[in-house]
Amino acid sequence: MARDLDIIQDFDEFYQDAYSAWDPYFPLADRDLKFFLGDQWDEQEKRQLFQEGRSTFVFNYVRRVINMVSGYQRKNRLSSVVAPVENSDQKTADQLSQLLLYVMNYGEGYQTISDSFSGALKTGWNLMSLWVDYRDDPVNGDIKFAREPYNGFILDPYMTKTDLSDCQYILRRKYLSAEHVASLLPGMEKEVYKLNKIGYSRDDKFTWLPYQRNPAGQEMMAYNEMYQQKWKKVPVLVDMETGERTEFDMDKDTLNMFLRQYPQLKVINQSKRYIEMNVILNDQLVKTEVNPFGLDEYPFVPFTAIFEPESDNWGLKVQSLTRCMVDPQRESNRRRSQMVDILDSQINSGWIANENSVINPRSLFQSSQGKVIWKREDAPADALTKIPAAQIPPSMFQLQELFNRDMVEIAGVNDAAFGQTENAQESGVMMMLRQGASLVNLQELFDNLRNSQKALSKKVLKLVQNWTPEKVKRVINQDPTQEFYDREFTKYDITVQEGILTDTQRQMYFRQLVDLRNLGAPVTGEMLAKAAPIQGKSEYIEELAAMEKQQAEQAQKQQQVQDQVLQTQSQASQAKAISDIALSKERFTRAVANMGLEDERASAAVENRSDAALQRVRAMKELQSMDDERLLKYMAIVRQMEEMNKRKEEEIKVDDVTVSAKATEPSQNVPEVGGLLQEIPQQPEVPNG
Repeated sequence: MARDLDIIQDFDEFYQDAYSAWDPYFPLADRDLKFFLGDQWDEQEKRQLFQEGRSTFVFNYVRRVINMVSGYQRKNRLSSVVAPVENSDQKTADQLSQLLLYVMNYGEGYQTISDSFSGALKTGWNLMSLWVDYRDDPVNGDIKFAREPYNGFILDPYMTKTDLSDCQYILRRKYLSAEHVASLLPGMEKEVYKLNKIGYSRDDKFTWLPYQRNPAGQEMMAYNEMYQQKWKKVPVLVDMETGERTEFDMDKDTLNMFLRQYPQLKVINQSKRYIEMNVILNDQLVKTEVNPFGLDEYPFVPFTAIFEPESDNWGLKVQSLTRCMVDPQRESNRRRSQMVDILDSQINSGWIANENSVINPRSLFQSSQGKVIWKREDAPADALTKIPAAQIPPSMFQLQELFNRDMVEIAGVNDAAFGQTENAQESGVMMMLRQGASLVNLQELFDNLRNSQKALSKKVLKLVQNWTPEKVKRVINQDPTQEFYDREFTKYDITVQEGILTDTQRQMYFRQLVDLRNLGAPVTGEMLAKAAPIQGKSEYIEELAAMEKQQAEQAQKQQQVQDQVLQTQSQASQAKAISDIALSKERFTRAVANMGLEDERASAAVENRSDAALQRVRAMKELQSMDDERLLKYMAIVRQMEEMNKRKEEEIKVDDVTVSAKATEPSQNVPEVGGLLQEIPQQPEVPNG
């Protein structure tokens, strides 16, 4: 009992400390939300205008800007996909991706992300919570998501990181019916209904909630949750060689024996984080749980618009996108109301009249068109004078246009972001580029959104690892891998990336096939048809099969025609080859005959040379008996005969070379045909004289 009182006291102290810091933020966030909703005049201005008989006109430009940014995010939603760090982990990453997609679609996760982002644009920040609902599945539970508005929670005012790693505590309150609370606390139904009968008097906490500001109405129960981040020392076995570590639960003797057997192991006391959740119902502690849902971190993710933790003014530390448009919007409403008053005054600007100059003085106060004012017969002509109506200065129109332009420019948005172009002939691609450039000023908002979605996806993966293998198989239709339940795997071996958002895993698979086909991968039409998420798929697949069969038959016929053409061309080529080979044989035979003729001529030439040599010998013998004069005459005759013989030999050689070249010239364009060329017997060499 004493511990219960201590926890309730901690809850009160945490709230008072946090609210004293965040107190300047809440009225500004409430004003920002009212400006988005169209309540843009404060109470003092409303009373003053009412007393003057003037209207509180509102020309809401803030909503236009906020809806544009929020609508852009909703139109360009991205899913979360698990990608492996190494290719060997692809199967486990695919299983986690499929489960992540299932959880986000089943629990309306992406819709809740858009709602939380939109709430942050209007008020500065929202919390997105994830929890496990055991009402339908008492074993594994169903992962659900919820959006916590700015006035339903309060955080440690000294936190500086949006991942809540340095946040000491988080307080949250909801007003629920007794039946709803009983469904959230199974096994405690009697205690819940007992507290409901006792009743609850509203306190001074979470006063910005709508229920707190409505004194009348249904009596509801205050469901409070206090989350605290704590640390404890746990013994860990560390392998000093590999760096691997694991927690252990064994007695001292077993541990000593284990350490003696494996000397590379060492025991280290390591700090470990855990979350303690306390549920306080109508100022009564009803439940305490450590690491709710199996998470050792907060089950919350903040979605922020502008967050500057180094500011010492908590009213400025967290800001909405609306904050910078409040003053231009207020001045725009004031100037527009003044211009409307001037226009109204022109209808009845008033009269200057002498006393008793008109029959009915009340007609001077009429403001309708076609009114008649009857003058007395004895009234002078100048007894009734119309007061000139005031004119709207042109500078007021320019000032009004300036205020309107300031709102969108201060917020970082221009006309291109709304699809408006300066040139009516501008192409769609150019307009998209202009829109993308205009959103650069809002990049911080989308970066915060991206980081929040990534942190949320990692928490979902940790919750999914608590499911039994039976439920995992029921969702993805396959058994989980060996690494699926390894906590270190989700920390070191995978990463969460952005992907195209689809409703089901099959749609994502189909989209990936389309991308692969566009990149040139061999993806067939049948593969796309089987994966396509369309209605009447069976009929489409049957028609596609019939169409492919018809195309295959036509292709077969065309192939047969081409084969016949190729066969005819081949036969013609063979016939031509045989003819060319016969011609080649004829030429070769002629060349052999010419070579025989050449040998014969060469033999004759050799014989002639032998005869010539014999004649020289005889001549030499006869020369010995001749005198000098006769000898010189014979020598001249011999030289002439030698020169004639040389010329004759040269002519024979030239003729032989020409004949041999023509006979051995290869046939042109003769294709090689296997089996047609017969081996030609080699002619015996002709012995050289």
